[in-house]
Amino acid sequence: MKRLVLMVSLLIPGLSQATPEITGTPQDLRGLIHPQTRVVTLHGNAKETAYSDQAIINVMVTTEDPLLSNAIANNSNLREQLTRSLVKAGIQNSRIKNSKFSSSPQFGWLGKNPSSYKVINRVAVTIDRESQLQAIAQLTDQNKEIEIVSTSFQHSEEPEYTKKVQSKAIAKIMAQKADYEKILGIQLTPIDIRTHNVGYRGTEEAEAIEEVIITAARKRGNSYKKSFSDSYSEVAPVSFDEIQYEASLSVEFQVTPLSETN
Repeated sequence: MKRLVLMVSLLIPGLSQATPEITGTPQDLRGLIHPQTRVVTLHGNAKETAYSDQAIINVMVTTEDPLLSNAIANNSNLREQLTRSLVKAGIQNSRIKNSKFSSSPQFGWLGKNPSSYKVINRVAVTIDRESQLQAIAQLTDQNKEIEIVSTSFQHSEEPEYTKKVQSKAIAKIMAQKADYEKILGIQLTPIDIRTHNVGYRGTEEAEAIEEVIITAARKRGNSYKKSFSDSYSEVAPVSFDEIQYEASLSVEFQVTPLSETN
């Protein structure tokens, strides 16, 4: 029996020693088992200005007649005339898109029968030169049934500029990282990256120009002394509208004092 006790004592030498007591709050105990990682988040923003090289002009063609068949035929003829004029101005036929027409009866003050039918069709025209926009403007002056209702601008180098602003935002973050490491004597290791905003929009100047274009088109008539095309030529810039790309990123770094890295 003595021999068996001796063998157990040799195999488990700490059996006879008292187990140390661990005390503290639950948060303290969690810190002993899972130490919290020290982190810092750095932010970077970047902007880049460019000019659109294409514009989509939405034109509304509206015709009205007591007979629905006449309203439809007149609308079709007017759109064909519009297309021929735009092709003559140098716009490819493939860049002129017609939407499906819509008609609505116009009721008079008396009776249940409609007094006339209105047919509306939207034509989207993609242009890449101001002379083409001028041609569209002249057509709206010559035909009260044709009206420019909206404009939108496109930039063919969107992917390249998006990457450019993202790279600039990251570069700003890494510059901050280098400064903090040098001044505070720490090492920052990236552990996460977040994208808050990446995209583009028209500048305030671009939005103001678009408002002038639309307002001028809607004010055509006897009360408006100048035609739309004349008004546009006075306010339009040499190139298409200005757009601004923007990227907002943040990177989370683990903080390690240099004394712990050695």
